[in-house]
Amino acid sequence: MDVIEAILNRSSIRGFKSDPVPRKVLEDLLQTCLWAPSTWNMQPWEFSILGGEVMEEAKAHLEEKTRMGADIDPDIPEPELFNPYLERQMYLMASIDTHQFPPGTEMLHEKRTEYLLKGARFHDAPNAIIIYTEKALSPSVIFDIGIMTQTIALAALAYGLGACIMARILFWPDILRDLLEIPGSKLIVMGIAIGYPDPQSLVNSVPRAREPLDTFAHWHGI
Repeated sequence: MDVIEAILNRSSIRGFKSDPVPRKVLEDLLQTCLWAPSTWNMQPWEFSILGGEVMEEAKAHLEEKTRMGADIDPDIPEPELFNPYLERQMYLMASIDTHQFPPGTEMLHEKRTEYLLKGARFHDAPNAIIIYTEKALSPSVIFDIGIMTQTIALAALAYGLGACIMARILFWPDILRDLLEIPGSKLIVMGIAIGYPDPQSLVNSVPRAREPLDTFAHWHGI
């Protein structure tokens, strides 16, 4: 798969097989991704890679917080969205909902609730990667973390893996700090659910949408 094909075919996977990803595969993936660029080659990222009992414990804690409707307190505050950004978010949420639960779906409330809780459980992925950096380096290195995050999501395709870049699992960073022994001096920036995509999962076939290029591109002198 070449780079253009990977960019066009990458999608957020929200349905995974239960099979854990072997440590060697994850090591090879991250070793490849270390070649992602960063400002002044600072390489400001650190990773916590979750699996097994640790992954299950993280899922349990995050699901409990979600059930409680606990107030969120992520290291990077969630913005108050406005249009057109809010419209795009709402369109995605509606697309996921109607694709999974068409009109006439029985026990709709219960199924929507379970999907919300599944999201708290990393969409039931067998593994996850938490990316963090030094608080003292932010916000300038957040761009570098974004590059690394996208690099992992694209490179995952070459290993037969699917990924979902997730902010939701960072709503309560103290859970991850305590569980993974991440020092308080670190800024927890992003989480990635990762595993083998489940081809039978309906949510993985939600139609993708993008605004036309002219929405974003402003041409000057060309």
